Amino acid sequence: MVMPYRIDGPSSEKPPILTAHGLVSSRQHWCFFTPHFAAEREVISWDYRGHGGHAAGELDVGVDTFADDAFEVWRATERPPAVVVGLSFGVQVALEIWRRHAEMVKALVLICGTPGHPLNRVSSSAALRRSTASMFRALGRQRVLAAPLLAFARSAAGVAIARELTYASGGARRGACPQEVLDDLFQHVGSLDPQLIGNVIGAYLEHTAEDVLPTISVPTLVIAGDKDELTPVETAERMAGAIPGSELVIFPGHSHLVQVEIPDQVHAAIDDFLRARSL
Repeated sequence: MVMPYRIDGPSSEKPPILTAHGLVSSRQHWCFFTPHFAAEREVISWDYRGHGGHAAGELDVGVDTFADDAFEVWRATERPPAVVVGLSFGVQVALEIWRRHAEMVKALVLICGTPGHPLNRVSSSAALRRSTASMFRALGRQRVLAAPLLAFARSAAGVAIARELTYASGGARRGACPQEVLDDLFQHVGSLDPQLIGNVIGAYLEHTAEDVLPTISVPTLVIAGDKDELTPVETAERMAGAIPGSELVIFPGHSHLVQVEIPDQVHAAIDDFLRARSL
């Protein structure tokens, strides 16, 4: 099954870009990114299973599922190898794409993400990781409990609370991240199947691609914000250090959503990276 996708931008000699969005998010998070890059090349954007208003089908999904779906999307487009751009959780998806389908990857751009095991910033305990992942999966199966919570998440009050929690956690910078981007995200989360949410979060917590990093042989750009509390800059530094020949760009004063807080600067950094490598 090929996930719904769209292609924006003109056909050109430049390699296309293929996006991988964040956790329980959608391709809407590329609302600034796609128009910029589609001015000169094709941008292939798509939603994970069950995201973006699309049917979930199989609910037992993982990072490997999304990587395989990305490959099917790329193959369906009949385009040459792409610059794979991952955002947040999409970094794990992008790295898994490299592991499983390197033939589709021309270059990697990894924005505000981790190679895996995100709970390691709190504790490296495997038992904690497994128990937390199991808890989210179990909660997702409790539809009687989850349905009203998700309904509240879609409401104006729920969105407002989620927005404040995002600011407090360092997930976004107040006054820099457009409110409508956050509001769209939280309303989207509220529309998802609860079991899908539980399984995706569980997969996010358990997945790691640390072993993949030294094998990457395509140009790679790592982008981070030094005020990102969800994937701290130390994670980006460690990831970039493990990828041969990678480039690291850090934006001071910005958070996990740097790509929508200062899109022009992030786009310029990616443009410079692509231009320097004739991509």
